[in-house]
Amino acid sequence: MTVPAPRVLLGVAASVLVLGLALAIVDADAATSARPLRTAVVPMAKPPVGIMIDPYTRAAAACRGFDPMILVAIHDVETNRDARGATSVAGAVGPMQFLPDTWTAYGLDGDGDGHADVWNLNDALAGATNFLCAQGVTQPAKQQSAIWKYNHSTAYVRRVLDRTAELHGTPS
Repeated sequence: MTVPAPRVLLGVAASVLVLGLALAIVDADAATSARPLRTAVVPMAKPPVGIMIDPYTRAAAACRGFDPMILVAIHDVETNRDARGATSVAGAVGPMQFLPDTWTAYGLDGDGDGHADVWNLNDALAGATNFLCAQGVTQPAKQQSAIWKYNHSTAYVRRVLDRTAELHGTPS
């Protein structure tokens, strides 16, 4: 069954509206809170066309101030957004390409089924959020370093940041 394009666009627009409202509520709550925000949340300039951001947004919400588009960009760069992934020549596995030791340390059950499965996209996104948050990805001074720790390549960091900017509709 084919879904008409206007219906898809309406769904994307509604998702972006809900995300924007949620960010506004979080920002308003933070403004009245005694604790200051560590980093500002970067709103999307325009909805990324052709992707469903809900799983990325849900995963990123576990790390205050984490831009979900970084997860989308990493998933793009790692496996071209393949929901199952594969095994790389370096031994990284799953849709977010975890080395087994890294998954053992940071893997999480993102879908609530009681099992942290590196091959499950929701679990892999939760694990990636857990890892990147622990590395300080929400702190501007540590963002590049956190992404580099995910994959030890300066070219990889540049690709992820360029893709993130592209998803936000801004030049890198």
